[in-house]
Amino acid sequence: MRRPGRRRHPAGGEVTDDGTWVDRSPPGNRELIARGRELELRERQAEIEARSAARRHYLRMQKWVLFGVGALILLTVFALVIGLWVGAISTSFATELARIMLPILLGAAATIVGAFFGAGANVNPNRFDRDQ
Repeated sequence: MRRPGRRRHPAGGEVTDDGTWVDRSPPGNRELIARGRELELRERQAEIEARSAARRHYLRMQKWVLFGVGALILLTVFALVIGLWVGAISTSFATELARIMLPILLGAAATIVGAFFGAGANVNPNRFDRDQ
């Protein structure tokens, strides 16, 4: 049984007195080749998992951006309508607010949504997939 904290070195090598590893295994050592392939496969799997996690995060961000922008627009319109309905604001004031606020709000919403859905490709984690 191995003791925790001790590293196991492949057969065919040794550790010198100064602590350096000297590999004396013959070229084409199957154990070393298999270990290298295993490490390459683990690296590829980790990369695939990282890209998948980035994609899931990006899609979640898109969903919340759309929800937030939509909610902001709806709340603005809702506040104007409720204000008119309860008589808190006059019709001319509500019209003027709508003329001022809605174009600015829609422009900001278009900019934000455009950044997350194509125009802002620098924040898209999948932009590298298309290039390769």
